[in-house]
Amino acid sequence: MAEVDELTQSKAKADAAKVAASMPKVNPKTGELPDLFAGKFGFVEALKNDPVYGVEIQKIYDALIAGNSALAETLYRKSKWAQLDEDAQDAYLLKLQNSNLYKERLKSWTIRIKRQLATKGLKADDATLEKYYIDGIDDDTIIDELTTGVSAKGAAGEAANALDILRTTARANGFNLDKDFGNQVDGWLQRISRGENIEDFNRLIRQQAKLGLPEKVGALLDEGLDLSNIYAPYRNTMAALLEVTPDSINLDDPILRSAYGQDKEMSIFDFKRAVRKDPRWQYTDNAREEVSNIALGVLRDFGFQG
Repeated sequence: MAEVDELTQSKAKADAAKVAASMPKVNPKTGELPDLFAGKFGFVEALKNDPVYGVEIQKIYDALIAGNSALAETLYRKSKWAQLDEDAQDAYLLKLQNSNLYKERLKSWTIRIKRQLATKGLKADDATLEKYYIDGIDDDTIIDELTTGVSAKGAAGEAANALDILRTTARANGFNLDKDFGNQVDGWLQRISRGENIEDFNRLIRQQAKLGLPEKVGALLDEGLDLSNIYAPYRNTMAALLEVTPDSINLDDPILRSAYGQDKEMSIFDFKRAVRKDPRWQYTDNAREEVSNIALGVLRDFGFQG
């Protein structure tokens, strides 16, 4: 029994020595123990009872009290708190320790980010924005996440401006954006809101307009012209002869499209002749006047004076 007692005592002394070695040492100059909760672990006292991070922080606290800094370090690295960046940690601690200053800074940040979002036609409620703020989410990430909600319906700010431009380009090439590209528009607006160039999407519309058209027209579309520009001289001539507005002539009108052949485009003179052969022309004042003049000329040729 004496031998067992000696072994037990020896082991106990060794264990005690290990614990003593791991415990904080008194500073010989100040005569004080070091602060266990300074530096990296300065947050522990404030958060050990926190409803979000408290369970993990309490374990770190216990490890520090026990003098096991290695375990505390391991627990810290694995904790949710350690996954936050420094700004997010500071904001969270400020909310706990100085709520008035926290509210002031949150208000200032919220006003700034709302202005930035408004220019892009984006918005979020205050609770969502506070979550972004306290999580330390940067502006670009916030904008990227919120753009997933951008759509043609209710578009505002930059998204609304982009939508107007896309609709204008579509109309200038004989399309209705909402009908002909309806399943793509929302995605386009979201990509534009993330910084992609709107001209890339105007180009997609013009590429669609090229289908079935002569090579020369396609080349002009590739240069950034729209069908409304390319066919403008013929459209204006046709409108004058048919006594209608140019915009009332569809860009896919067969007579208008005939102005450009596979080899060359018509002269204005030849195009006028083609328009006069169209059934629509016979109901115009131009047609009636021309018929009247022809009839009068015939009468004069036969010796009758009108």
